[in-house]
Amino acid sequence: MKKIILLILLGIGGFYFSQQIHVKYLRVLSSFTTSYEDLYIKNNQVLSIQDSIIINNKLTDSWTLGVNIDNGKKPIKQYFVSDLDKNNEAERNYFFTSSVDSRDFFVYDKVPKPDWKLEEDHIKTIAGYKCIKATGIFRGSKIVAYFTRDLPYSAGPFKFYGLPGLILDIRAENKDYNIWKAELVDVDDKTTVAFKPQFLKKEKISLKDYVAAKEAHMNKIFAKIADALPKTNFKTKITTNQRLTVEQKYEWENDSETK
Repeated sequence: MKKIILLILLGIGGFYFSQQIHVKYLRVLSSFTTSYEDLYIKNNQVLSIQDSIIINNKLTDSWTLGVNIDNGKKPIKQYFVSDLDKNNEAERNYFFTSSVDSRDFFVYDKVPKPDWKLEEDHIKTIAGYKCIKATGIFRGSKIVAYFTRDLPYSAGPFKFYGLPGLILDIRAENKDYNIWKAELVDVDDKTTVAFKPQFLKKEKISLKDYVAAKEAHMNKIFAKIADALPKTNFKTKITTNQRLTVEQKYEWENDSETK
């Protein structure tokens, strides 16, 4: 009997890993801005694509306008490329694309695994799957995730991984943005996907240099906004060096550098 059960489990695992999985996430960028992110998994290869199109915010039931602040350049999709690792690795290699001040980048990132704590008694159903709650710290942000063991992939949207199942909901704790919530799961997706896309025309850059370039560009924008504000007797302060993403603190930084 035990052998039969083992064979069934192996058969189920073999089916999943031979098929292409597609998960569509609603991605909440701010309290009034959303887009979509598509995650594809096949044969231990993982590709996540963040759409640049701003859509109706289904979580707050309001519409928003996308504002392009990159010198009039049309927003582009971002790609996050990685591989599954069955050895429960402490770090995972990611390659991702981005654009800053009209420069297209290809960035290498070694992402540390969050120190996850599972809460087996906290269950919710997402996209038809029974999901278990987990909490952890991801680059300075407290995060809450729900994952399903029914899809045995240690993966999720963006750069999230490290749980014993696919992450279908993940968010920064106590915030109404930095949220990814699965709306669709297809376990036999037929989309043609290049899991190792070529980015030969993009400029290669280290993660540290990319972060510095991105924040310098945003500070220029904040300065322009401050200059454009009406001159009054009231002092208006525009805070620079803000990180509005879930990545609040990187591995090379200490506490004094991020305050």
